Amino acid sequence: MKKAISKTLKYLVYTLISTVIILVIFNVLFTFFIHKKIGNAVSKSGRWPAGAYVYDEKIGFDFAPNISGKINDGSFHVKSHELGFRIGENEDNVSYRPGGVLSLGCSVTYGDEVNSEQTFTQIIADGFNIPAYNYGISSFSYIHALLKARKLEQQGILDKLKPKYVILGCWSGLPNRSRSPFPPMASRSIPLPAAYIDREGGELAIQYPLNLRLAFDLIEIYREQGPGLSLKKFIKIYFATPRFVYLYLKNNRLAEKIRDHSFKNDVTNKELYDFYFSGIEDVFSKYNSQIIVLYMPMTRNERIDSGILEALANHKEIIFVDGTRAIQKHNVAPGDYVGRHPQPSAHMAYAVETQKRIKLKEQTK
Repeated sequence: MKKAISKTLKYLVYTLISTVIILVIFNVLFTFFIHKKIGNAVSKSGRWPAGAYVYDEKIGFDFAPNISGKINDGSFHVKSHELGFRIGENEDNVSYRPGGVLSLGCSVTYGDEVNSEQTFTQIIADGFNIPAYNYGISSFSYIHALLKARKLEQQGILDKLKPKYVILGCWSGLPNRSRSPFPPMASRSIPLPAAYIDREGGELAIQYPLNLRLAFDLIEIYREQGPGLSLKKFIKIYFATPRFVYLYLKNNRLAEKIRDHSFKNDVTNKELYDFYFSGIEDVFSKYNSQIIVLYMPMTRNERIDSGILEALANHKEIIFVDGTRAIQKHNVAPGDYVGRHPQPSAHMAYAVETQKRIKLKEQTK
């Protein structure tokens, strides 16, 4: 009997040790696999200063406050206020005044390729002698912008800023981006998802990403320290491997569905814009902010999406600015807006026409 118990105990111990060894080997192999994937993702230095993007539980990612530095090619300066909006290189990142122009959108609104003072947000604000709060963030969609607005409200930042005007930067590529769980900043190596809109029980609803803080933190470490493997990185990845593998496999399956077109999303543009405008009006109603929709073209003689016009019919108080007409009226060269981020001349045209529409609306009140 004792011999039988002894054999059983030895077998259990042997099985346990073997299992532990297998798991350790598995973890080590996947640690190197994850290291390679992250290394590939950050092998090319990012355009933005290290730490510019930070993890956000609901949005997926956000732009960090108190960032300052040149974009990688040195063409323009990146600087953010402690409250998160873009400011000029020489501006104070602590002081602020309420009652300004707040803008929401992607890199087109942020002003990729131009300095802060050249953006339509700042030009409009200067024209009215009020402050500018540029919350445009590269890779953002309409859903991200709405969630950003809600976040600013929850943090009490909107109570401080009390924006007089809110400008929603729009262009033809943002509807598809708003329906996709993967933003442009996601790579094939590390498919980081973000919030998007879809149907849930027949109703439109925002779908939130998995908790990706771990993966985001690992990527930021590599961006700051380079793609090489160190003992510190190895240990951090090793203990994070089980969670990271789960996230990677799950997100990769979703990415594959999108690549082979088996991921279905039938939310129409009209529904999307209506959802977005309603959400924005709900956030800013307590501040009596004037909402402005600025549509910016990416092609010559671009026709405005009928979905945005149909949605605007349900939101009579919103001012609509047709950027295509602004471009034509101010003779902006095609090279300053076609297929690229708006250049200073395009930003100026958008700003001037927006100012005119605001003044006209206020005169008719």
